[in-house]
Amino acid sequence: MSGTNLIERAQPWLGTIVSLGVAGLSDAVAHQSIDAGFATVRRLHDLMSFHEPASDVSRLNCKAHLGPVEVDAHTYAVLSQAHQISAATAGVFDVTVGAMLAAWGFLPGAGAIPHGGTWRDIELIEPHAVRFHQPLWVDLGGIAKGYAVDCALQTLLAHGATQVRVNAGGDIRVAGSAAHRIMLRVPEHPKADVPVLEIADAALASSSNTTTKRQIGDRMVAPHLNGITSKAVGFDMFVSVVAETCMVADALTKVVLALGPEADRVLAQYQATAYMYAPQRGWQTIGTDV
Repeated sequence: MSGTNLIERAQPWLGTIVSLGVAGLSDAVAHQSIDAGFATVRRLHDLMSFHEPASDVSRLNCKAHLGPVEVDAHTYAVLSQAHQISAATAGVFDVTVGAMLAAWGFLPGAGAIPHGGTWRDIELIEPHAVRFHQPLWVDLGGIAKGYAVDCALQTLLAHGATQVRVNAGGDIRVAGSAAHRIMLRVPEHPKADVPVLEIADAALASSSNTTTKRQIGDRMVAPHLNGITSKAVGFDMFVSVVAETCMVADALTKVVLALGPEADRVLAQYQATAYMYAPQRGWQTIGTDV
C-alpha cells in the first residue's frame, strides 16, 4: 500500500506481530482508527486465547461438557465457521485438537488431559451458547487469527479509510481499489522461487510445519494435523491460501497441508486458491482464483 498519507503501526498480538495500515485519513483520525483496530485485536485475543484462564476458550474447555456455556458473539461466530469447514472436509479441519497439541507440548496442559471428542461433539446453541457432548479441548489457533484480521480491517474501514492493510504474521487482508503485491517467500527454503501475487479486496494466509515439527519417541509431530487421522501433516510444505476473508483463508491452509491437491474441491467451495510449495515438487496452484 502506497501513498503520502499512509499511516502504519505494529504491536505484538496473537503470538506474532500485527501491523495495521490506513490511507485516506488525516493523521489524527488515522491514529484513532489504528488505536481502535488494536483494541479489536486485543479483545479477540482475550476471548479466544487457549492460554488465558478467563477466555471463552478456557471456560468452554473447563465447563462446556457439564452444560451450555454462554460465549461472546465473536467466539460463537468463529466456532460456527469452524463447524462449517469441518463439515465440508468431513473432519480434516477440527478445532477439538487442543488435548492432542497439549500432549505433544505445543499447548499448555494442566491436570488430566481429555481424550477423544471431535467437532461433532460441539453443539452450538443460538444465540451464543456452546455445549460439548464429552470432555474435550478446543483450540482456535488455526482460525481465530484470521478472524481477528478480518475484524481489525472492518474497524479501520469504519473510520473512513480508503485503503486498508492488516498483517498478522503473514495472515493478510486488504481493502480498497489498489492491488497489493505479496511475495511468497519460504524462509526454510531460501533457494525456492518466490511467486509474487497481487490481491485486492481479498485475504491471504500462510501455514507451515517445517520449523515447528519435533520428534516424540519414534513419531514426528507438529501443530497442524489431520483431524480424521490425528496425525501431523505437511512436514516439508509451505501453503498460502487466497480467499475472500482471512478467517476462511487461515483455516483452509490447514486443509491444504493435510490434503494437498485433493483439497481442490473444498477450495472451490470457498472460491479460494492455494499456492503450495514442497521441495520435491516445487510450487503448485490449486483451487479457484478469487
